[in-house]
Amino acid sequence: MKNTEILRRVNALLNRNVKLEQATLDNGTVIEFDSLTAGSPIFSIDGENKNPLEVGTYTLSDGTVIEVTEIGAIAEVKMPQGEAEAEVEAGYDKKKKEEMADVPATLEEILTAVVDAMQPKLDELQAKIDALGGATTEMKATLSTEKARRPLTHKPAEKVELKSNSFDPQSMIFAKLANINN
Repeated sequence: MKNTEILRRVNALLNRNVKLEQATLDNGTVIEFDSLTAGSPIFSIDGENKNPLEVGTYTLSDGTVIEVTEIGAIAEVKMPQGEAEAEVEAGYDKKKKEEMADVPATLEEILTAVVDAMQPKLDELQAKIDALGGATTEMKATLSTEKARRPLTHKPAEKVELKSNSFDPQSMIFAKLANINN
């Protein structure tokens, strides 16, 4: 692995945003964790201090049991009996219903939603186009009433002289004829 690849991975790990959740134990202690899964870090919060949770078994206020076998790391999470399945199913159903509520049923509804979302921008662009069109019309009217101050004329170039390295009487005649026409 190249040094740049290693640095990129370290940088990605350092810049990772971690959202920590908080919960309360049955004894009132506030704990903070990334997720309630085995191997996740877990901390107890005491005012402004955050300390790794000691080895032991802890019960959350909702009845969930957390076992910590290594300081600051969750070993196992046990949901309350009977409530675990109901909670998982309820969470899944609620999440699925929320996702499905936002999904339009037909292509026509999708297109209508897109057009409705784009309409303010389209109206704004149309207003700008109308303003520019009015300015163009005013400019044409103003310019059509103005008269040119003096007519434009073409200035012919100075006399053209053909030069050649050798004396050629025929080319001299053509050069004189060219000068006569101008």
